[in-house]
Amino acid sequence: MTVTAGTDVYADMAEADAYFAARNIGNWADASTAEREAALLRATTYLDGRYSWIGVRADGEQPLGWPRLDAVDAEGRFHRGVPLSVRHACAELALIALSQDLAPLAERGGRILSERVGSVELRYADDAPVGRAYPYIDLLLTGLVRTSATAAVRRT
Repeated sequence: MTVTAGTDVYADMAEADAYFAARNIGNWADASTAEREAALLRATTYLDGRYSWIGVRADGEQPLGWPRLDAVDAEGRFHRGVPLSVRHACAELALIALSQDLAPLAERGGRILSERVGSVELRYADDAPVGRAYPYIDLLLTGLVRTSATAAVRRT
């Protein structure tokens, strides 16, 4: 299967290959083509499932969350097409997806309060969030995702 940017994934194979080559990250190129394509698909699915993008879909029938209309970031820039930072976030998550599940099942969530493993003890609070955090991805997507203070604006 060949993945296509804008239809299946945010960053296609050539873009991800170039992204990692420029950063001298060899373990991306070490994976097979099929593994890299599957990782890009998982990364794109994660991005669209995890983040609430600014603006509105350009076409209600489009398969991915981008491109968007009225996508204006905190600096007042309009984003047409798929922003470079979304494509980079897709590549970064795909690299992670080569070696681990992006959203593993959680038996329980919570802030760690206490748990004992040998002499080490951790304990979890009942109200702590579940799931993994990807701070670098959050940084890449700053200004492109809705926060509780951000509302979708549609121009008529």
